Amino acid sequence: MGLRIFGAAVAILLAYFAVARYRKGQLRRGEMVVIAIVTGGLAVAAAAPNLLDPILGALGFERGGERRIIGLLVISNVFTLGLVFRGFSRDDTLSKEVGDLVDHMALQRVGDDAARDLQGALAVVMPAYNEADNIGAVLGEMPAEVYGLPVRPIVIADGCTDATEAVATRLGALVIRRDLRRGSGAAVRLGYTAALGAGARAVVTIDADGQHDPKEMEALVEPLVHDRADMVQGSRVLGSFEIESSARKWGVAVFARLLTTLGRTRITDPSTGYRAITSQALRRLDLKQDQFYVSEVILDAARKGLRVVEVPITLRRRAGGTTKKPTTIRYAWGFSKAIVRTWLR
Repeated sequence: MGLRIFGAAVAILLAYFAVARYRKGQLRRGEMVVIAIVTGGLAVAAAAPNLLDPILGALGFERGGERRIIGLLVISNVFTLGLVFRGFSRDDTLSKEVGDLVDHMALQRVGDDAARDLQGALAVVMPAYNEADNIGAVLGEMPAEVYGLPVRPIVIADGCTDATEAVATRLGALVIRRDLRRGSGAAVRLGYTAALGAGARAVVTIDADGQHDPKEMEALVEPLVHDRADMVQGSRVLGSFEIESSARKWGVAVFARLLTTLGRTRITDPSTGYRAITSQALRRLDLKQDQFYVSEVILDAARKGLRVVEVPITLRRRAGGTTKKPTTIRYAWGFSKAIVRTWLR
């Protein structure tokens, strides 16, 4: 009986601690869920321990003697191990510090004249990894201005080993070279930092492989200019696209429904990299994903109460070269993890 009273007291203290920390923003949602499960288990063990007999019996812990207590200890250790593994799954601190240092060095190479050229402009951030065959055509199709805003392309050469940087520089783009490849999400984040630091009025992101049509940029910027949205997502579902496979089409539909439910904002295309956002809205986002970042942008924008709308776009076939995307299964797994991490955060 003494152990039951002690367990109930621990459950009450743990619940009070969790609620207090969560209200102060010091506890993540995922941690809150795990603590709630542990607290509930302690409460059940204290109030009606017989309810745990089916679980303990299935694990081989029969009633009598100290077996039930041992069983409860085993279960609690499993939860503790889960918390430990969750701690390991977080971004490695040392890796982040190295990445931040590389980004800082990349930004230091940007000249003052180039930065001043972004003042009040529409910055177009293009993450690129070995896209020398395609990036020239994308830059060549880009409009000189959109709704009176001068268009200024920023190419993030993400650990490129080909002529991507040389081609982009020759065509007048501001190139930020990062020697360590970190992924498209980290590249976009670096481009956002450069654009905001130089005073860009709005930022567009576009792929460097030629799948997005630069001439459709006006459709993405128009809702921002007329103050009908804070962020505009391009949607191949509302527009047109070449179906690569039935699995990918099915995945787009499933993830669109999931993001719509979690973000409470209607989304039809959850993975397009073609978007426009105002600088004011961009400063409110907290972006951390190095890969599969689109879901993070959508969910964080919805959580911050930003006005997010979609407009039709055309998704073209890759102009040349090979895709940098992983296989369908790996892409779905990585995209799912990004959604879960963002929602729990």
